[in-house]
Amino acid sequence: MANKAANGKHMVRFTGVQKSYDGETLVVKDLNLDIAEGEFLTMLGPSGSGKTTCLMMLAGFEPATHGEIFLNDQPINNVAPHKRGIGMVFQNYALFPHIDGGGEPGVPSPGPQDGQGRSGRAGPERLEPGGARLVR
Repeated sequence: MANKAANGKHMVRFTGVQKSYDGETLVVKDLNLDIAEGEFLTMLGPSGSGKTTCLMMLAGFEPATHGEIFLNDQPINNVAPHKRGIGMVFQNYALFPHIDGGGEPGVPSPGPQDGQGRSGRAGPERLEPGGARLVR
Protein backbone atom coordinates (compact mmCIF):
# COMPACT_ATOMS: atom_id res chain seq x y z
CA MET A 1 0.00 0.00 0.00
CA ALA A 2 1.86 3.10 -1.18
CA ASN A 3 0.38 6.18 0.37
CA LYS A 4 2.94 8.97 0.24
CA ALA A 5 2.55 12.25 2.03
CA ALA A 6 2.72 15.50 0.06
CA ASN A 7 6.42 15.74 0.94
CA GLY A 8 7.05 12.21 -0.38
CA LYS A 9 7.83 10.78 3.05
CA HIS A 10 6.09 8.22 5.17
CA MET A 11 5.56 8.79 8.85
CA VAL A 12 5.46 5.03 9.50
CA ARG A 13 6.38 2.17 7.19
CA PHE A 14 6.27 -1.58 7.75
CA THR A 15 8.19 -3.47 5.04
CA GLY A 16 7.86 -7.26 4.93
CA VAL A 17 7.32 -7.39 8.69
CA GLN A 18 6.63 -10.75 10.28
CA LYS A 19 6.28 -11.83 13.90
CA SER A 20 6.42 -15.28 15.43
CA TYR A 21 6.53 -16.00 19.14
CA ASP A 22 7.33 -19.72 18.81
CA GLY A 23 9.51 -19.73 15.68
CA GLU A 24 6.83 -21.55 13.67
CA THR A 25 3.45 -19.80 13.71
CA LEU A 26 3.33 -16.31 12.21
CA VAL A 27 1.03 -13.97 14.12
CA VAL A 28 1.92 -11.16 11.69
CA LYS A 29 2.62 -12.33 8.15
CA ASP A 30 4.34 -10.11 5.57
CA LEU A 31 2.95 -6.75 6.71
CA ASN A 32 3.58 -4.00 4.16
CA LEU A 33 1.98 -0.75 5.27
CA ASP A 34 2.78 2.91 4.61
CA ILE A 35 1.22 5.59 6.79
CA ALA A 36 1.61 9.21 5.69
CA GLU A 37 1.98 12.09 8.11
CA GLY A 38 -1.46 13.26 9.24
CA GLU A 39 -3.17 10.11 7.97
CA PHE A 40 -5.74 8.48 10.26
CA LEU A 41 -5.60 4.69 10.29
CA THR A 42 -7.79 2.16 12.06
CA MET A 43 -6.74 -1.46 12.45
CA LEU A 44 -9.75 -3.75 12.62
CA GLY A 45 -9.70 -7.49 13.16
CA PRO A 46 -10.73 -10.26 15.50
CA SER A 47 -8.95 -11.04 18.72
CA GLY A 48 -5.59 -12.64 18.01
CA SER A 49 -5.22 -11.19 14.50
CA GLY A 50 -2.05 -9.22 15.32
CA LYS A 51 -3.32 -5.65 15.81
CA THR A 52 -1.71 -5.14 19.21
CA THR A 53 1.41 -7.03 18.13
CA CYS A 54 1.90 -4.54 15.27
CA LEU A 55 1.60 -1.62 17.68
CA MET A 56 3.95 -3.32 20.15
CA MET A 57 6.55 -3.75 17.38
CA LEU A 58 6.16 -0.11 16.33
CA ALA A 59 6.60 1.04 19.93
CA GLY A 60 9.61 -1.27 20.36
CA PHE A 61 8.15 -3.53 23.04
CA GLU A 62 8.29 -6.55 20.70
CA PRO A 63 10.99 -7.18 18.08
CA ALA A 64 9.96 -8.01 14.53
CA THR A 65 10.99 -11.54 13.58
CA HIS A 66 11.61 -10.40 10.00
CA GLY A 67 11.29 -7.18 8.00
CA GLU A 68 11.92 -3.53 8.71
CA ILE A 69 9.97 -0.82 10.52
CA PHE A 70 10.63 2.82 9.66
CA LEU A 71 9.68 6.02 11.46
CA ASN A 72 10.14 9.21 9.45
CA ASP A 73 12.03 7.15 6.82
CA GLN A 74 14.59 5.98 9.42
CA PRO A 75 14.83 2.28 10.36
CA ILE A 76 13.89 1.76 14.02
CA ASN A 77 14.16 -2.02 14.50
CA ASN A 78 17.28 -1.54 16.64
CA VAL A 79 16.19 1.68 18.38
CA ALA A 80 15.28 1.31 22.07
CA PRO A 81 11.60 1.94 22.93
CA HIS A 82 12.38 5.00 25.05
CA LYS A 83 14.23 6.60 22.12
CA ARG A 84 11.43 6.18 19.55
CA GLY A 85 9.20 8.98 20.82
CA ILE A 86 6.10 6.78 20.59
CA GLY A 87 3.50 6.41 23.31
CA MET A 88 1.17 3.47 23.76
CA VAL A 89 -1.84 2.91 25.97
CA PHE A 90 -2.29 -0.77 26.70
CA GLN A 91 -5.70 -2.28 26.17
CA ASN A 92 -7.97 -3.38 28.95
CA TYR A 93 -10.98 -5.46 28.03
CA ALA A 94 -13.08 -4.24 30.94
CA LEU A 95 -13.14 -0.67 32.13
CA PHE A 96 -15.43 -1.67 34.93
CA PRO A 97 -15.15 -5.45 35.57
CA HIS A 98 -18.21 -5.44 37.82
CA ILE A 99 -20.49 -4.18 34.99
CA ASP A 100 -21.51 -6.33 32.01
CA GLY A 101 -20.97 -5.15 28.42
CA GLY A 102 -24.49 -3.75 28.17
CA GLY A 103 -24.14 -1.63 31.30
CA GLU A 104 -20.72 -0.12 30.69
CA PRO A 105 -21.86 2.39 28.02
CA GLY A 106 -24.47 3.60 30.50
CA VAL A 107 -21.84 4.87 32.92
CA PRO A 108 -22.18 8.66 32.83
CA SER A 109 -19.34 10.63 31.32
CA PRO A 110 -17.81 13.41 33.36
CA GLY A 111 -19.67 16.57 32.61
CA PRO A 112 -21.47 19.45 34.25
CA GLN A 113 -22.45 18.44 37.74
CA ASP A 114 -25.40 19.40 39.84
CA GLY A 115 -24.99 20.68 43.39
CA GLN A 116 -24.61 17.13 44.72
CA GLY A 117 -21.68 16.13 42.48
CA ARG A 118 -23.77 14.13 40.01
CA SER A 119 -23.35 14.45 36.27
CA GLY A 120 -26.40 15.65 34.40
CA ARG A 121 -25.70 13.21 31.55
CA ALA A 122 -27.67 9.99 31.43
CA GLY A 123 -26.43 6.81 29.81
CA PRO A 124 -28.16 5.00 26.98
CA GLU A 125 -30.93 2.55 27.71
CA ARG A 126 -29.36 -0.05 25.42
CA LEU A 127 -27.05 -0.56 22.47
CA GLU A 128 -28.56 -1.55 19.17
CA PRO A 129 -27.75 -5.22 18.41
CA GLY A 130 -24.80 -5.71 16.05
CA GLY A 131 -23.40 -2.22 16.40
CA ALA A 132 -22.38 0.57 18.66
CA ARG A 133 -25.09 3.04 17.72
CA LEU A 134 -26.85 4.26 20.83
CA VAL A 135 -30.59 3.72 21.11
CA ARG A 136 -32.64 5.56 23.73
